Amino acid sequence: MFEFKKLMLYLLLLLPIHVNAAQEFEFVVEFGGKGEAEAQFAETLFMAFGPDGAVYVVDTDNFRIQKFSEMGGFVFDIQMETESEFRFINPTVIAVGTDSSIYVMDWMFVQISDPNPGPKIYNYGPCIHKFDAQGVFIASYPIQDFSQRIAPLETASPGLDAEGNYAIIIPQGDTKRDFLLSVDANGNLYVCDSGMVYKLSSKGERLARYPLAQPGTGRLVHPVDMTVDEHGNLYVVDEKGHRVLKYSAEGKFLRAFGEYGDAAGQFIAPFRIAALTDGTLLVADTAKYLKDFDSTLPNRFDDPTRRYSSDTRLFRYRLRRIQRFTTDGTYTQKLLIPFRREVETDVALQLKGIDGSGNLYYLNPGELLFRKYAPTTSLFSSMFQTELKLRYTRDLHDIEIDNQDDLDADLYTKSDFDEQIIQDTAYANLIFSYDLNESLRLALSNRLTYVRMTDTSYYRARDFVDFRGSFNQDDKATENSWEDRIQIDFTWIRDQSLYNYREARAFAYFSILRLDFINDALNPSNFRFFDFNADLSDWGAGLHYDLSRTFRVNFEITHFFGKNGYTYIDETNVLYATGSQKANFTRAALFINGIF
Repeated sequence: MFEFKKLMLYLLLLLPIHVNAAQEFEFVVEFGGKGEAEAQFAETLFMAFGPDGAVYVVDTDNFRIQKFSEMGGFVFDIQMETESEFRFINPTVIAVGTDSSIYVMDWMFVQISDPNPGPKIYNYGPCIHKFDAQGVFIASYPIQDFSQRIAPLETASPGLDAEGNYAIIIPQGDTKRDFLLSVDANGNLYVCDSGMVYKLSSKGERLARYPLAQPGTGRLVHPVDMTVDEHGNLYVVDEKGHRVLKYSAEGKFLRAFGEYGDAAGQFIAPFRIAALTDGTLLVADTAKYLKDFDSTLPNRFDDPTRRYSSDTRLFRYRLRRIQRFTTDGTYTQKLLIPFRREVETDVALQLKGIDGSGNLYYLNPGELLFRKYAPTTSLFSSMFQTELKLRYTRDLHDIEIDNQDDLDADLYTKSDFDEQIIQDTAYANLIFSYDLNESLRLALSNRLTYVRMTDTSYYRARDFVDFRGSFNQDDKATENSWEDRIQIDFTWIRDQSLYNYREARAFAYFSILRLDFINDALNPSNFRFFDFNADLSDWGAGLHYDLSRTFRVNFEITHFFGKNGYTYIDETNVLYATGSQKANFTRAALFINGIF
């Protein structure tokens, strides 16, 4: 029995190494905060990463870019001064080249050449500001030629030029629209604007222009993020299509992968993608899972999860999902990020970026703090729950009976019968629970109980004529018992939906009970003695399977076996009775529970 338990514990402890080797993330550092000072932010933020792991954050509302080390230390910032050669109007998405050049999307005014007299006319269109590795401004590149009038004059708005004179400004489309920006290993820039991709060189030269909607792409594309791999292939996340689109370096549509769902290789509204230095892709979607650990600990009065469990304490944590793909769209791995149990601030965390090494950056929108999580392999996974419950109790009972009608000399001073019962109970329950992923859980539990009870009885009755009544019947009964039960549970959540939740569970257990009971007379002249001992064991296994949300089928099988023996010696030291029994039976049951 000892070797069996030792083996199971050894296997369970090794499980995180082999099953979850690259699926864990650990908290590394936190940086940022609200404000306008160094290393502080306003509400609208965009993030990118340098080749050395540096972090770049665009703070749109404070009109600046800040650079941080990979551990969140402030390095420098880029702000628009009075004498600046550039103007931050509405800086948003950012990209960093392999040479640490910085590119940020913004808007700019470009004067239209017009020989006619009158106010100056400006096109107001999107552009890219470029800065070198030290944050020094280099140039601003419009994503297309704005030197000529593009939009009709009817869309123009009045304004003032640099000299304060009246001017006409023609905005190029919706000025509140979103852009996507990426840079490849050669410094070429990719801008996604309203379903169109513009490819520019590192010097702002226009190299290509192509639409996302091409033969084979199917339905309308709703891009929310994009990245470029080492070969210049472009990957665009289609949020509403629940897929990723791949384009060649020349702009030709190659393939799409993914579909709606939370199974491996499927997406639920994907929103973030990153090309890693190891040549794989990470894609994050909005799938979230709740994992509950229903402990045997008593519930607290102020427990926020009481509505889920009335008797025991419920521990809860949340899982976010990221999936790994090859560059041809083949699914290879699921990465689950478990957040701390019952921490209110973790509920609203937003994934803002994934760097080239696979580190994750989450933003606490309430406090504007970035939290960095790094991939790791840990013996004790954060999805590895342990519970140890120790309890010791002592119960004391004192029973006194005085017959008021016996007219003896001890009336109200000494009882006719006095019994004292002392029971000591020691209990230990150890539970190991490990979540293999968002659907599978393996648990190992060991419950050990030891009970010692003494029952001492004092009889003060008159002697009887019968010889048996001539013996003092005061006695003491002692019972020692211990029970050990080890159990393995395996749970599979078949449907995570709150409205159609279904699971399957299998379990197996083995238990041993040892009992020794002795009753012995206290008076030396009374030889009465009774000894009873039992060695009992049972094992069982079973499973339950949810046929639907309201119907469950159960099957259980148990096998009980053991033996007991007893010896009874009477008051005169004569063996009165002795014997033994054996038990061996099996029980199987199949039943269905349902709610109509």
